Amino acid sequence: MDLQQRYRDALDGLLPQLKEDRSILAAVLCGSLAYDAVWAGSDIDLVLVTIDDKKVPPGDRSLYVDDVNVHAFLMPRSEFRKAVEGSVRNSFLHTLLARGKLLYTHDPTIADLCAGLSGIGRRDTELQLLRAATAAVAPIYKAHKFLSTRGDLEYTALFLLQAATPLAKIEVIGARRIADREVIPQALKLNPAFFGVVYTDLLNTRKTPASVTAALDAVDAYLAERAPALFAPVLEHLREAGEARSATEIEDHFTRNFGIEGVTAACEYLADQGLVGKSGISVQLTRKSNVQVQELAFFPVERLA
Repeated sequence: MDLQQRYRDALDGLLPQLKEDRSILAAVLCGSLAYDAVWAGSDIDLVLVTIDDKKVPPGDRSLYVDDVNVHAFLMPRSEFRKAVEGSVRNSFLHTLLARGKLLYTHDPTIADLCAGLSGIGRRDTELQLLRAATAAVAPIYKAHKFLSTRGDLEYTALFLLQAATPLAKIEVIGARRIADREVIPQALKLNPAFFGVVYTDLLNTRKTPASVTAALDAVDAYLAERAPALFAPVLEHLREAGEARSATEIEDHFTRNFGIEGVTAACEYLADQGLVGKSGISVQLTRKSNVQVQELAFFPVERLA
């Protein structure tokens, strides 16, 4: 039997049982069976929206239907609503649900929530672009290091390939599309010339100083051209502050408010591009320190005007 059909038959066999369960309000099919192709190691991913009842706790359930593993995640209706309405667009949870397929629901409000998942707002796009760009910066710096200090083409290419996934997210999210788990193939369709140089060629052709340098130059140009838009939330935060902010303060702000870590690396990149200034700010290492040291800080370039 065709593998894809075997998985669909297993799902079809489970659905009538779920529909009869009065504590299950809806089932959302996620993962490969929802929008891609399964393989022998796949399972069926289901989000099951349950009634709001303390006797129906959330959690994972591993089901087994016709020799097929089913990963079922139980989520109370109130939590599902919070997740859908509060999730940042193009975050993992949003992507999981947005690429999913509502199989059935006994509650029309759940259908309305699922229908609204396709919209991606400007602010959510900005934050996800920042997250992706921040993730790209570190491996790009590493690629520069190993090329300039060792001339190591293999290691330089390795770090460029690590940067390929966040760069692909930039391409896809920038096009206001939902970034799949398989985001690089998506990006290749949108920008085949760039991702051919920095991904496909690095994988499939012999690495030479010219080809690796060309890939690194292409990555640098790609990021620099988009930097003001990619790092807009950081630039906005520093402009609103109007003065130098320590690396600790900046990290705390973006971690606490947006769940984005590693923004210091983004600030370093912006300083290298001349988009922000870099300085030191006096701090005590501990509350009981009797001396002050200089901590890395960043400020808006308008401060110099």
